[in-house]
Amino acid sequence: MSSYVVLARKWRPGQFADIVGQTSVVRTLMNTIRAKRIHHAYLLTGSRGIGKTSIARIFAKAIRCEATATQADGYLFSCDQCSSCKEIGLSTSVDVIEIDGASNNGVDAIREIRENAKFLPSFGSKKIYIIDEVHMLTTAAFNALLKTLEEPPDHVIFVFATTEAHKIPATILSRLQRFDLRKVTIAQIQTRLKQVLDAEKVEIEAGALSLIARAAEGGMRDALSILDQVIGFSGTPVTVEAVHESIGLIGTQVLVNILAGIFKRDPIAALSLVQSAYDQGQDLKIVAKGILELLHSCLLAKVGVENAWLEYSEENRIELSGLLHLREIEEIELFFQAFHHGLETIARAPQPKLNLDVLIIKCATADALIQIDSPGAAPAGGLTSGNLSGVNVRPQGNRGFVADTAKAAPVVTQTLSIPPSIEAPVVTTTAIAPDVVSTPEPIISAAPAPLMATLEVIQPTTTVATVPVVSTALSALPSTSSTAKTWEGLLAFIRQTRPLLTSVLENGVCSQWPEFTHLEDDFLLIAFKPSDSYYREQLQSKATSDQLVKMGSEYLGRKFRLRVENREIGESMAEKREREHQQLESAARHAAETHPLVTEALSLFGGELGPIELVKEGLAP
Repeated sequence: MSSYVVLARKWRPGQFADIVGQTSVVRTLMNTIRAKRIHHAYLLTGSRGIGKTSIARIFAKAIRCEATATQADGYLFSCDQCSSCKEIGLSTSVDVIEIDGASNNGVDAIREIRENAKFLPSFGSKKIYIIDEVHMLTTAAFNALLKTLEEPPDHVIFVFATTEAHKIPATILSRLQRFDLRKVTIAQIQTRLKQVLDAEKVEIEAGALSLIARAAEGGMRDALSILDQVIGFSGTPVTVEAVHESIGLIGTQVLVNILAGIFKRDPIAALSLVQSAYDQGQDLKIVAKGILELLHSCLLAKVGVENAWLEYSEENRIELSGLLHLREIEEIELFFQAFHHGLETIARAPQPKLNLDVLIIKCATADALIQIDSPGAAPAGGLTSGNLSGVNVRPQGNRGFVADTAKAAPVVTQTLSIPPSIEAPVVTTTAIAPDVVSTPEPIISAAPAPLMATLEVIQPTTTVATVPVVSTALSALPSTSSTAKTWEGLLAFIRQTRPLLTSVLENGVCSQWPEFTHLEDDFLLIAFKPSDSYYREQLQSKATSDQLVKMGSEYLGRKFRLRVENREIGESMAEKREREHQQLESAARHAAETHPLVTEALSLFGGELGPIELVKEGLAP
């Protein structure tokens, strides 16, 4: 009686055409064989079960096969009949040596490879070493291998496979041709599984095939192993219920019902379903992950992606479609962020059910996100508190996303007023969810503009991300059209044609500040602090002083002489502008930190207040 061969081994790829999902890697390797441009060392890296070792074996077989040919579909095909192909298939070839890097990771094993590599192959032109999990080699072993990789014998080829390429020393990586293998897509896994099932004469429901492909998480070997397990459990035909029961997946309908409880603000219904799943021994991390995947599908459907629910049954699609109108897209994304950050906490918690219960309650009881536009109306629900009277509240809709970021985040906008003691524009605060991607550094501008204070609400375990920041605006200069001749007016007049000269003058103080009522002895005195001798020297140059006298005489309507000194002076325009800038910034930060809407959001979602940064209104996303 012959022993049973598991599907993962029975259907292991034996030709380049059998490799699933690695088209670019396969094409490159086939072209190198055809062109006889074979490198002496290769690295295949990627997650588990996606074909690294299989590709290495097929590559070795195609190099050493006596009758390798190109098929009509363009793939190289080894004959599988010659002695070399048979020996490689049985792992008995003396010229294709497979080594487990985890158990042969010492320097002695590498020294043995070095010594044996000197000898020619028993037949054929190439001797090939395949080292699996090469990252497990010790530092000494890598050092021993270094010289052989740099100048190997002409007849030797090394093929390394690893799941953790970052653990390989850079000196080794620089001597290899590296290929990063991709995870296999769900569609590709389903196609391959269907081929296997047809050959094995096993019937399966379409929904069950989709579940297995999703559970494999991009690994073809995992998909075949799960399929083997499910067939062993249920026989044929394979049903959706059999897949759920055999590999511990929670039913999709249960997840949809939990999500319905969250969307309908009915935490009791959602919690009772979680309790039932817990009583049945379900892994609550899988429950949370299933809800996360449903939220992802809902977001895709909300923005109009076709086939967002392709993997779900028709009944589930109809029910999920009916739930979408209950929550805005910002709220769904906020739920996604909450479950995303809570997933690992649930997995590590000693009592995961408590964490999942609280997470569901928070999401199910969260009121709608709101946008507050202007004073004059009372709040109409949402994240509000008793002292938010006097503001107009309306649903935010789709306007709350931060633009020009890799991942948009939901926001809540609130109009604030700066204390009357400081003349300043209106300040807007924005509470945003975590994972907002940073944008380029701000540009500081002296042009007048309103201010926007931006806050970031983050989970305690989340790294603080930055929000775009632009400096606060400065006070506008007086118009040169004023009848009163002032120092500020003179600077505004000069700025029109000589902005660099104006920037020098702003650091000084004129003796006729603030108005030119008269000129003592026809002298215009401009003083700079002793530490600002650089500015004095700039004005004392003949070209600059003549330019200033000419433009000043034109502005004042009479000629004068210029005197420049270094001495202790009062507050210059530059210092005054910086002082007002700091006052505006301090007021904006205080108003944002203490606003009741921000306090309510922090209390509701259990986060902490990230950095507050100021954005010039009009440039903010």
